[in-house]
Amino acid sequence: MNPASHLDSTDPLADFRNRFVHSSDEADLIYLDGNSLGKQPTAVSQVLSQVVDHEWGERLIRGWNEGWLNISGSVGDLIGELLGAQHGEVVLAENTSACLYKTAVGALRSHPHRATVLTDSENFPSDIQILRSACRSAGSGHRVKVVDTSSASDPTSALLDVLDNSTALVSLSHVSYKTGWRWNLKEINDAAAKVDAQVLWDFSHSVGAVPIDVQSDGVTLAVGCTYKYLNGGPGAPAFIYVRSDQDNLVNPITGWFGTADPFSFDPSSPPASGIERFLTGTPHVVSAALIRPGVEMLLEAGMERVYEKSVSLSQRFIELCDEHLASLGFEVRSPRDPEDRGSHVALFHPDAQAVGLVLINEKSVIPDFRPPDLLRFGFAPLYTSFADVDLTVSRIMEAVEDGGVDRWRNENPLVP
Repeated sequence: MNPASHLDSTDPLADFRNRFVHSSDEADLIYLDGNSLGKQPTAVSQVLSQVVDHEWGERLIRGWNEGWLNISGSVGDLIGELLGAQHGEVVLAENTSACLYKTAVGALRSHPHRATVLTDSENFPSDIQILRSACRSAGSGHRVKVVDTSSASDPTSALLDVLDNSTALVSLSHVSYKTGWRWNLKEINDAAAKVDAQVLWDFSHSVGAVPIDVQSDGVTLAVGCTYKYLNGGPGAPAFIYVRSDQDNLVNPITGWFGTADPFSFDPSSPPASGIERFLTGTPHVVSAALIRPGVEMLLEAGMERVYEKSVSLSQRFIELCDEHLASLGFEVRSPRDPEDRGSHVALFHPDAQAVGLVLINEKSVIPDFRPPDLLRFGFAPLYTSFADVDLTVSRIMEAVEDGGVDRWRNENPLVP
């Protein structure tokens, strides 16, 4: 195994690390939770000043005619470049849940004579809840069928075995929030197309971490958040992707900015054409602007290089865990094959939450915990170094061996 110092000194993405804000109070902090909330790009402060101090503070309502009106589409197009989408196929909207709901209801109403929505047990719980809400709203007797893939040796076969002509919609998280399992986009899309079913993807844990090409992979519908690997900041708006040939899909929540002429103030105004029809209310101008720096850095770095480093970081972590942590009760629960994995690695430990609290509060390492017994370590290639990986494994060993687990075993933070 090459020394971390050598890998960091020859890393073509190393300079991007200096374009993120690092803690001034905790110089040795290792942040491995970019799969939940990305770090702040240094350029954000300048963008914030521009939007708040100049555009809002000085230009006031004139800002709508000077860029605000189109910000959902312009930032959407920027994200679309990461996805391989065409101009006008991606737009920023509310949050991932609302975007998933609007897109799912639209898809279900386009298949009124089919009853089933397929998803899997490892999908994000909120996504499953939203899909059930979408079924109730679609009004055609739809139901959600959750395929148990939690113990399946081949999740793809488990899903495709129940895909048939009764399926209206398949909705999956491209990368699983728990284990990092990654579905093969093209394989699922091709299988669904054979039975004329729609597929709606949640890219929250994959966009900005693994390469996506919606055109070559046959993706027609997708949503995703912008605050993880896109580094858009807490509460940043989500995005909707609808392929341009899906013009029969209708937004179930038609509202102001989703109409053809919002400033006619005509309650009979028809829906907008194109992706703008999936807008509803006023755009999140300030938050939308803060998404740009992170996306622009990813485009500058190139997703192939980002992914190559992601694989190198996560493979190194897995190998070190096998070598040093297995004897301490840890077990890698993420796929070993990088083709089947996103950019985070899940570790099992019977006292996972306590270990995580030791790392955060005593060892200056920030992972996160998912009940009942998994720690997740997210590797964001633009700011994670190979030295971070090695030091993290060392600090995990220290956390267990110095009795830290007993000190934190009975603590239950509000956000695990």
